[in-house]
Amino acid sequence: MNKNYKILSIDESGKASYKHQSKLFILSAVLIAENYQSKLDSQIRKLKKKFLKNENVVFHSRDMSRKKGPFSIFKDKKIETKFWSELVSILNLPEIAFIFIIANKQKAKKLGWQPKTILEKSFFRLLELFLIQLTKDGSLGRIIAESDTNQDKFLINAHVKHQNQNLSYRKNVTSLSLVTKANQDSSIQIADALGTIAGMQSGQTKPKNRIEQIKIRLIERKLHDPINPSYLESLI
Repeated sequence: MNKNYKILSIDESGKASYKHQSKLFILSAVLIAENYQSKLDSQIRKLKKKFLKNENVVFHSRDMSRKKGPFSIFKDKKIETKFWSELVSILNLPEIAFIFIIANKQKAKKLGWQPKTILEKSFFRLLELFLIQLTKDGSLGRIIAESDTNQDKFLINAHVKHQNQNLSYRKNVTSLSLVTKANQDSSIQIADALGTIAGMQSGQTKPKNRIEQIKIRLIERKLHDPINPSYLESLI
């Protein structure tokens, strides 16, 4: 009997390096049933075409928040609000869940953590929560991550460590793929777009405007979904 697959699509917000200006390092992941992925892709492409006039525009959280490039249309608050309202409506569907892992870099530094420690612990816990989701309904899983040459090895090492330590993980998580934004994975782009909001939801940063409040309410609803719950955890 064929089992259903779930896809975990991973992106990050901030950098683990203490030299980087970000206060938080956040792993942001979208969890979706594989048989729903094509429907999500179609909906996201339609949304892009409607507002951005180009279905191949790639969501970049920094450009979106700064209203740069194709997202300069967001300088019109009505358009920005309508765009995010429609995107949130898509993401509200029960087939979609999120996993966020947050590390406060200042606290990590005080404990003597190296940047690599942040990465090791973050990726390991993310994959641990992925397995918890899979075992709830007996699904198999695939992992897709946006490639970062400074971080890829930590994800791969976490994956291998779980495979060696946990037979259930070895049986249920069947692949890991590294991709770029050019691969046009809508789930990774969504993970990118929502990553910074996880820090606000955790209380470590504060929302600045109505758009951020809309995103926070989305995450709150997902965290309290009794059937397909999302996860938001602060490592430190």
